[in-house]
Amino acid sequence: MLDKQSPIGIIDSGIGGYSVARRMQRLLPHEDFLYLGDGANTPYGNHSAPEILSMTRRLLRFMEVRRVKALVIACNTISCVAEQLSGALECPVLNVLHSGAQAAARLELEQVGVISTCFTAQSGCYGERIRRLSPNTQVISRGCPDLAELIERYIDQPGGEVLIDRAIQESLAGLEEVRHLLLACTHYPLAEDRFRRLYPDRVWIDPAEELAACVKHFLAENNLLNPSPGLGHMEICTTGSARDYARKAEKAGLRQITCVRHLAV
Repeated sequence: MLDKQSPIGIIDSGIGGYSVARRMQRLLPHEDFLYLGDGANTPYGNHSAPEILSMTRRLLRFMEVRRVKALVIACNTISCVAEQLSGALECPVLNVLHSGAQAAARLELEQVGVISTCFTAQSGCYGERIRRLSPNTQVISRGCPDLAELIERYIDQPGGEVLIDRAIQESLAGLEEVRHLLLACTHYPLAEDRFRRLYPDRVWIDPAEELAACVKHFLAENNLLNPSPGLGHMEICTTGSARDYARKAEKAGLRQITCVRHLAV
């Protein structure tokens, strides 16, 4: 049986899920969160589908042991193969792909650009999902080979802005006429200030806002909201560097962090 006091689990290939976690902390301030980033294998977008599934199942086993009351897949690449993970957990699973497609479709645009990892772009999952919800919307997908990894490594490093800016400009080359762009990799909103500074005339869509609202709606509908009056806490685990994750969590704006620790999954 699911427990109101149990944490909400969040998994990602790296620190990208921080962009989802901070939205959820703002919208659900009384909830506890358990974050797991697979820093040892990031970015997932550079792996094959069987590798992604194998790595994700290890993350799911960890969350199952911790008995989270809901799991949020805050990684677009994992979300593209989420249907193959059906039944892997007893608790409900919500993913960023579904929310991102909903956010874009709700605008009923003539055209939307989807920038993501190469795996997500090649899978065609966003185009299929958006057109299912908004048949008249033209979806232009663009895979960015290095952008997620650069954000993961250099978002808080001196001089990192130059590398990230260059990658953003290379990624958006040829999309000059596309006004609305969906940030279909959760790493990208961590550098949203860079996107907005370089392209102030574009409209950027962040799926994290929609996903946080979906999680809140689910918990409320199923009487699983934490009744505690105090602020919830966040525990962060990573297969990578705990020190690195702690530093970047602060930069991302996460709060009420009880611990950041290395985990051998």
